[in-house]
Amino acid sequence: MLLFWFIVAAVFILFIQSRIFRRYALKHVSYERHFQKKTSYRGEQVELIEQISNSKWLPVPWLRVESQLSAFLRFQHVDNFAVSSGQLSQNHKSFFSFKPYTKVTRKHRFTCARRGWYRLQTVTLTGGDLLGLMSESRQIPLSGELIVYPKPAQVPVHELPYHSWHGEHSVKRWIVSDPFVNAGVRDYQPGDNFKQVNWKATARTGKLQAHQHDFTADRSLMIYLNVDDAEGMWRAVTNEALIERGIEWAAGAAEAVISEGSEVGFAANMPLIGERDSVRLEPQGGHEQLMAIFENMAKLEIERTELFDRFLENEAERGVRDLDILIISAYWNESLEQAAEHLRYNGNAVAVWQLTEPYDTSGTEHTCSEHAGIKQAEEVIA
Repeated sequence: MLLFWFIVAAVFILFIQSRIFRRYALKHVSYERHFQKKTSYRGEQVELIEQISNSKWLPVPWLRVESQLSAFLRFQHVDNFAVSSGQLSQNHKSFFSFKPYTKVTRKHRFTCARRGWYRLQTVTLTGGDLLGLMSESRQIPLSGELIVYPKPAQVPVHELPYHSWHGEHSVKRWIVSDPFVNAGVRDYQPGDNFKQVNWKATARTGKLQAHQHDFTADRSLMIYLNVDDAEGMWRAVTNEALIERGIEWAAGAAEAVISEGSEVGFAANMPLIGERDSVRLEPQGGHEQLMAIFENMAKLEIERTELFDRFLENEAERGVRDLDILIISAYWNESLEQAAEHLRYNGNAVAVWQLTEPYDTSGTEHTCSEHAGIKQAEEVIA
């Protein structure tokens, strides 16, 4: 008889505790999750920080936090953190146990395996009683995001087209000297204008001296990227790794030219996430322009908005002129050459970098200059 009443009491206690924990386990439990920083580059490591607190007198025997993120964020293996990864997404499970009035902060390190725009959406909290007989769930919306820029490739800057003749940067070539940039003095020569005479140097040397002007180039580069991975491609891209490499070539070219103080623009027959039109940024200079280009590259969707030859024709028809133009494409044919010729007719200098496979048979990654089939830049006198 004593055993019977013991069993009845035990069942009653278990029932009461399960009802209590089911009702109050998630009460006054708060959860926050954010990325360590807002931007990163492909290949860099970033931390995902989650903070959870129990602000009540009742302990939480167990709490499971579930969420989904992109499979291109590669997490390190740690205790109390399970990752089930698929081809495009992965399911995360974190496990906690709380005393009354306790706050826990965890940091999960991961590697950004691919450029992209990664957003935190929702997490599901599930808590229950001591024996897991009953549980309660709650969904919490999140708003954090991480923009992963492409990793700029090392590009052959000397093979980029030069079009303009006067500007900010000295070049190793002779066309016309820039009257606004002085490189020193030289002996006065017949035919020199008296305005070129350097009177201080003349007085110092006792001989007539003239200003020596340097030769400069003011560069304004426009980069066009083709999303088609092969000639005659249907609408879907099959070799996304090749196009990702093209994005990194474009990023490397933009970074190299802006670092010299020149202007860069970017366009592609691809849309940004959530949009339909081809992306396009007019040439501008400065660090802010470079970050804007990288952000647009990070948000590119690998899908075609229009045929690339038609895309280039539209650029020529809209009056693009007097620019240095770099075209990056996985192939080159007669229709693309005709479109490029139309751009040259407008007074643009055009160079073509032809994409090749990102990796060779040994698995070694190469720089742009080692792989690209590069057509020499053509300089056009407008």
